[in-house]
Amino acid sequence: MQINTVDSINQVKRFCSENFKDINPFISYEFFELLEKTNCTGNSKGWIPEHIIIKDDNKLIGLIPNFRKLNSYGEFVFDQIFENAYYQIGKDYFPKFLSAIPFTPVTRNNFLYYSHKINNDELFSKLKVFLQKNQISSFHINFIDEAISTKLKKYFHQRVGIQYHWKNNKYKSFDHFLSHLKSRKKKNILKERNFIENKNINFTIKVGKDISEVDLLNLYRCYSHTIRKKWSKEYLTKEFFMQLLNSNLIEDTILISANLEGEFIGCSVHFKKNKNLYGRYWGALYEIPNLHFELCYYQAIEYAIMNKLELVEAGAQGEHKLSRGYLPVKTFSCHWFNNHVLEKPICDFLMQEEQKVLNTLNYLEKKFSPFNDK
Repeated sequence: MQINTVDSINQVKRFCSENFKDINPFISYEFFELLEKTNCTGNSKGWIPEHIIIKDDNKLIGLIPNFRKLNSYGEFVFDQIFENAYYQIGKDYFPKFLSAIPFTPVTRNNFLYYSHKINNDELFSKLKVFLQKNQISSFHINFIDEAISTKLKKYFHQRVGIQYHWKNNKYKSFDHFLSHLKSRKKKNILKERNFIENKNINFTIKVGKDISEVDLLNLYRCYSHTIRKKWSKEYLTKEFFMQLLNSNLIEDTILISANLEGEFIGCSVHFKKNKNLYGRYWGALYEIPNLHFELCYYQAIEYAIMNKLELVEAGAQGEHKLSRGYLPVKTFSCHWFNNHVLEKPICDFLMQEEQKVLNTLNYLEKKFSPFNDK
C-alpha cells in the first residue's frame, strides 16, 4: 500500500466519478472541481487541495478528500483551543490536514472512498508515517457518520458537537406540523409568518434549470451582503455562483426568492439529495424582521412537506432553531495530533467537552422541545 497526495481533484476525475459518492450532494467531483476552478479553494484561501490517495501495486484504490489548511476558516468544528495549546508549548499548528467538505457543515456517511476493500490498520499505520514525514501538525476529519466515527476511535480522538435538524413526521401540511407544536411555539411561528404576509412579501421557488443567471447573481448579492454584515470572510466567489448554472449541481439546487411589490429583496439556497434538504446560504438586501426565519426555515419546511422529504439540515449552530421545530442532534468529528506532549491534555479536554455536550443535549431535549408530549 502506498500513500500520497494529489493537488487537484482533476487528477482523480475518473476514480471520483466511479467511487466518490455519499448521502449528501456535496461529496461529488463536480462540487470540489467547481470550488477549485472558481478560486474558492487554493493557496489564497488557506484551503489547499491535497487529496490523499491510496494505491496498491500502483493502482489507485482509495481517496480521502483532504486539504492542507493554513487557517481554521470555514470549518465549523472550532479548533482554536488546540491551536493555542500548540503555541503555548512553542509548536506550530499550521499547516494541518483537514478532510472535510469546504465551508459546509454537513454530515457524510464516509470519509474514505474506495474501489477495493482497504485494511484500516495498515492504512492508518502508513498514513501516520506519511503525516509525520511531511511535518503535518494534526489531521482532522469533520462531520462524519457516528458509526464511522466510532470505528475510527481506534486511531483518532472523537469529538462530539450539536446541530439542529427538522424531521418530517409524515406531516400532511404546514398546519399539520404546527398542530404538533406546543401552543406558545405555534403562536409565535404564526405571528412571524403573519408579519411577513401582512407586508405583502411573496415567495418564488425555483428548482434546477428553472434557476436563471439573474437569480444566481441575486443570490451572490445576498450572500455577499450577509458576509459584510457579519464582518466575516467571503469563502465563495462570485464566479462560483455564476458557474453553478452550468454545473450538474444545479439539478439539486432549490432557490427561494422573496419579492416585495415586484422587487427582489432576498433569497435562500438549498440543495437536495435523496430525502434530505440542505439549507446553505441566505441574505436580504433590506432589514425586514422575520424574513430570515421565513426564507431559511418555514419555506424549507413547507417545501420538504410538499415533496415528502424526510429531513431539513439548516447549517451549524442556532439554538433559536428549536423554537421553530428543529431538534438537537449529535455531530461527530475525529482528530489526530502529531504531538505526544499534548496527547493526554487533549484527550482529557475532549472527554470533559463531550460530557458537557451530552448534558446540554439532554437539557435542550427535556426543557426546550417545541413539540407536544402527546
